[in-house]
Formats: sequence, structure tokens, C-alpha cells
Amino acid sequence: MLPKLIVLLVLLVGVAPTVSAQSSAPLPVERCVNLGNMLEAPNEGEWGLSVEEYYFQTIADAGFDAVRIPTKWSGHADFEPPYTIDPNFFARMDEVIGWALDANLTVILNIHHYDELAWEPEAHLGRVLALWDQIGAHYADYPDTLIFEAMNEPNSALTPELWDTMQPQVIAAIRATNPERTIIVGGGYWNSLDGLLEMAIPQDDHLLATFHFYDPFEFTHQGAEWVEGMDVYLGTLWGSASDLAFITERLDLAGDWSARTGIPVLMGEFGAYSRADQASRLKWTAFVRETAEAEGLGWCYWEFGAGFGIFDTGTRQYNDLLPTLIPE
Repeated sequence: MLPKLIVLLVLLVGVAPTVSAQSSAPLPVERCVNLGNMLEAPNEGEWGLSVEEYYFQTIADAGFDAVRIPTKWSGHADFEPPYTIDPNFFARMDEVIGWALDANLTVILNIHHYDELAWEPEAHLGRVLALWDQIGAHYADYPDTLIFEAMNEPNSALTPELWDTMQPQVIAAIRATNPERTIIVGGGYWNSLDGLLEMAIPQDDHLLATFHFYDPFEFTHQGAEWVEGMDVYLGTLWGSASDLAFITERLDLAGDWSARTGIPVLMGEFGAYSRADQASRLKWTAFVRETAEAEGLGWCYWEFGAGFGIFDTGTRQYNDLLPTLIPE
């Protein structure tokens, strides 16, 4: 999609492209950050962070327009029909979402880490639809700045082909109570870019598509304790001409998909883990963000205050990653 001359200039000067054929659809989310390691933990606080009210105005003041709130709804609902969600958990989510909306932030609410659905999809289809029945009804009267995301990172036994049959059913469950709310849809393979490109596009008029971007994985996840064998990649640097060309080529595919389908696209997660070389991290983050913007994509950085984070919750200060996302 990008003219070859522009790509060449990118490689020569080390900046992101500024011209792209883009989808004409408006972007509901442009600059977003994930509240990771909080409500997607089995219980809030178990992974080191809990949601604090001051986060949201701090995020808005920095220049972000949205927050994504990964949420493990499956850990707070009965395992027998009608799969009732704990009222106390709903109350906590009401509080958190209210804080975000009060700060004039758009809110993305998803179902995150539903591991049993990934392992035994058919056995849990009824339960995930019941969760969306309840979430949809509970938030039906909320403003349109609350966006629902069908599912985070389908994987394992929840194959791309199987997810293509399930995703329309999730949309239908949401549409029963929210006929015009924006719904984020994504493909298989852990919401990868390839998963988006292969996804069967659901028939709906209010969609925002998503993909997650951690390429090259050996760089972004070097030293990650939760991924076996990643210590071997410690010391991997990033920023060569071929590194830039690879990112440009990959994100060009996402921009082209959006232009072709007319569906706006959100890069719903991207980030490099804190054990990577910091200069390379800064370079990678800035280049990925700039290239995504040139392609007409919204983005949502992973994440706010943990291992990929941009904010120190102890000192209540942003670190040097913030200017790579929100330049001065």
C-alpha cells in the first residue's frame, strides 16, 4: 500500500511513514493504554496492581483518549447455569468504569483470560454467551464511549476456524441489548495480525477490528518469565534498517486490510518487556506507534504500570516511554 519510495525514506532517515491509504471509517480509539495485571488476574491485586481512581485522570492528562480494561469475568461467575456473575464484582466494575468515564476516557471492556474456553471451547460456549448476556444488559444504558471487545486472544483448542463460528454468536448476544454499541472483533492465533487477515468478517455495522503486535517476539518478550525459554534472547537489540523494514511491511498489511474492508482497526496491544535494552525499547515503541498512525490505525499500549509499563505507581511518575507514545 505504501509507495516504495516512502518505505525507502523510512529506512534512510529512521522515522515512520507519514502517508498511507487509509480507511474512511472514523477511529473510535486513537491513543489508548491497557490497565494490565489488574482485573485480568484471578483476583484483583494478586498480580501486584489494583485499579486506583487517580490512574484515569493521570492517563487523560498525559494525552490518551482511551483505556482498555482487561477483565477476567470468567473467574467471577458461577460454573452452572445461569452462570450468574458475582454482584460484588459487577459493583467493582461499575466503580472502575465510572472513574474512567468521569475522566472523559473511552473504555474498552473485554473478556480476558477465559482459559477454560480456550481449552474446551464447545463446553464453554453457553457460558461465555451467558456472560455477555449479563454484561450487555448491565451496561446497555451506558454511553457509546463504552466499547465491548468480544474476546481476548483466542488460542489453543479455540482455533481460528472455530472462533469464526463463535464470534458472530457473541455479537448476537451483545446486540440483543446493545444494538448500536461498537464491538471490537479479532481473529485467531492470539489476536495476531495474521489472525486478523484470515478472519471471517462478521456481518455488523458497528465493528472495530483489532490485532496484537509483539513482532519480533524474541525482542519484545526477551527474558519474559511467563514464556519458556525466553532468557536465551536477553541482549537482543532492535533498530537496524531491516528491523524497520519488517515492521513497516507488517503494519502495512493492517492498514491495507482496513482500507479494503472499510473497518477501522485498533492495534489493541503492543509493547516491549522491561528486560530488553532500553534504547532499543524506546526506538521500537516509537517506530511501531508512528507507523501505525501513518497507516490510519488506532493503538493501545501494553501496559500502564507493570513489566511493560509507562508509569511508576510508587513515585506516580511516567517514565521515558511516555514521549515515544505521546510526543511533547
